[in-house]
Amino acid sequence: MRIAVTGASGFIGRYLVPALAAEGHEVVALGRDAEGLTPLVGEGVRVRTTDYGAADLAEALKGVNAVVHLAGRRSRRDDDPLSFRPFAETNLDLLETLFFAARDAGVSSIVQASSIAVYSGANAAPYVETDTPVPLNPYGLSKLTSEQLLTLWGGKTGVRTTSLRLAASYGHGERISAVLMKFADAAWRRQTLTVRGNGRIGIDQIYVRDVVQAFAAALAPHAPGGVFNVGAGRVFTLLEMAEAVNVAFGNDGNLRIEDPRDGPAPAPHMRIEAARLGLGWEPRWPLERALRDFYETRRAVEARPNGNA
Repeated sequence: MRIAVTGASGFIGRYLVPALAAEGHEVVALGRDAEGLTPLVGEGVRVRTTDYGAADLAEALKGVNAVVHLAGRRSRRDDDPLSFRPFAETNLDLLETLFFAARDAGVSSIVQASSIAVYSGANAAPYVETDTPVPLNPYGLSKLTSEQLLTLWGGKTGVRTTSLRLAASYGHGERISAVLMKFADAAWRRQTLTVRGNGRIGIDQIYVRDVVQAFAAALAPHAPGGVFNVGAGRVFTLLEMAEAVNVAFGNDGNLRIEDPRDGPAPAPHMRIEAARLGLGWEPRWPLERALRDFYETRRAVEARPNGNA
């Protein structure tokens, strides 16, 4: 199968593209950044820079059977918490351009990356696809809207459409903003990990290699379309993550707990039964094994401060 991947030079794309090629697919890796695409060049992979305009996508998608849509704008700490505008062009306008180019090219399946941010504290945990999502922020609203648009278009054209609601994904190459990634970077540098407040607060985390397998499952010829939660099916507490990171990264015991507190500990997470039943997918990388692979992957590409041990 020939599969086009948008946002191929991003965090998930850098793992997904070679994985799809290793399964025997022909992959067209699309992105704006030529330099970022270069490391993806290999057997079964053709890289192509694109401006994501209609004409360029029409050319890029010729002969393509399926599209994985990873390109998009995520939330940033300096975003206005009420502004939708930063997400409209990248997360919605681009999706529309991509969909019509794909339809005209005869693409039979589109799988896009959505987000756990379509849910919020207004939804009861664990979050279930059949509940009505209340988005966490404008980014979450843009992803929910993109899901609904894709479902609408697919229903009217016969293109199979799938949206994967991803939990917080982690692994080497992810930006250092989420708490687990901050823990991993500190442990890599042999710094003290600090857990502040209630260490029992939980987060739904999913390792990038499990994310890759979810996309592969959604691309299977007989997979159903629809919306699927892709997460751990549980929460990992801040304290659990800090301790597991320290062990995996050889930073054992280098942990400080500041201002410890008891009380309610939010545990937002998603049920993943629909993905198990519909896609035959479930996470296969337990936290400890995933973190060790994370460490070994980082060690293979860069030297650790103060030595490699």
